[in-house]
Amino acid sequence: MASLPIKNMIMNITEEKIDNLRSKVKVNLKKEDYEPTVKKQINTLAKKVEIKGFRPGMVPIGMVNKMYGNSVLFEEIDKMLGGLIQKYIDENKINVLVSPIPSPGQKLDLDISRLSDIDFSYDVSHTPDIDLSYIEKAPAFTKYKITADDKMIDEEILRIRERFPVYEYPETAEGKDMLTFTVEELDAEGKVKEGGVNTVSLVGLDLLKDDARAKIQPLKKQDSIEYNVFELMDRDRESMAKNVLNMNDLSKLSEVGDRFRLTLNNITRAQPATINEEFFVKVYGPEGVKTEEEMRNNIKGDLEAYFEGSTDKVLVNDLYKALMDNIDLPLPEDYLKRWLEVHADNPMNEEELADYYPKFEKSLRWSLIERKVAKEQNIEVTDEEVKERVRRNLIQQLYGYGLKTIGEEWIAQFVQKQLADKKVLSETRDQLLDEKVLDFIKTKAKQEEKQVSIDEFNELMKKEQPVA
Repeated sequence: MASLPIKNMIMNITEEKIDNLRSKVKVNLKKEDYEPTVKKQINTLAKKVEIKGFRPGMVPIGMVNKMYGNSVLFEEIDKMLGGLIQKYIDENKINVLVSPIPSPGQKLDLDISRLSDIDFSYDVSHTPDIDLSYIEKAPAFTKYKITADDKMIDEEILRIRERFPVYEYPETAEGKDMLTFTVEELDAEGKVKEGGVNTVSLVGLDLLKDDARAKIQPLKKQDSIEYNVFELMDRDRESMAKNVLNMNDLSKLSEVGDRFRLTLNNITRAQPATINEEFFVKVYGPEGVKTEEEMRNNIKGDLEAYFEGSTDKVLVNDLYKALMDNIDLPLPEDYLKRWLEVHADNPMNEEELADYYPKFEKSLRWSLIERKVAKEQNIEVTDEEVKERVRRNLIQQLYGYGLKTIGEEWIAQFVQKQLADKKVLSETRDQLLDEKVLDFIKTKAKQEEKQVSIDEFNELMKKEQPVA
């Protein structure tokens, strides 16, 4: 619905300052400002409304007025008042903390049959002045530095070698050897049960219970032992039926007994790969690393880059906490609580409001600091940056699901779908702005590098975690 242009209205707006953070803006809306628009909307509605007994477009204005007049009036007044208050804020360059809310104790007593001038007031919150000088004045923040030592590199090399194992088939089992058994269910007389379970199963020696391991480990290939399969490992009966007896249909599990003959067919041992040319090609490809020295340098770089990310998160978290604790940022608590009550999707009782408010205030405080830094430093987030971050996040998610070869065409389709989601765009833009602002703050804050071992760093992180 089109309203009368605000600039043509003959209204009076006054502002009364309550304190540095709040003011009351009073609007006097003249009858002649809104009456023409209200009548126009009712006339338009009369042409569209369908009422039994009248042809379309022939409903009397008086009937439409009686049935819908007050709702049209309220809608138009609400729209005009909102437009007027926003125009006043824009023209007077009021930097509001949150959107204006109607002053308490008011009620719009509107009646289409009694049009008159309207007086209405809004409470407006002002953004407090923010002094960011603390950033450069603050004591030095600790920036931890972790160097990858030979032990870490050796452990990582072993993990890589274990990912590309060489298989052996020894005569006796040990360690984490995998044992292949023929499993046959026996009857009460110790004979193979007719129609009973008969399958081949693969079991890890290290997964067996102590008693089972003591009896099975001495077996040689083709040796047999009678043993209750359900007692092999520390798992429930259903799990053993699925994973050892290979039963897909558990409806007949109650018919399965506890006597089985296990015949050892084979022993498979995975040995870490030997470091040679073939190994380098498997791990890094034909154009990758060629020597063990290159491999060690490569691993050292990767580990230290990972450690840098972890220690940087600690620094950023310390900076964030220090800013929140030390930058003076007074907020009108009573006003903000009332604002939350007005805008809540569902009404909040006192207990719910008391629980939610500290989280809201914390988020608002950081938002104000962030906006201040971004404005002063001209920090912006471009659409291209948002798109690239959405793409990167999506690829990481797909990789987490093991979909590393899904193809660029599929990735592009997923990205377009994500970019069409306004919530994803908003959250991604906020994430990027957070990072850019904190990156700037890092350049201004004094830092003191401290060398620590990975164990010392992990111990520090444990102390930082709140006790559950």
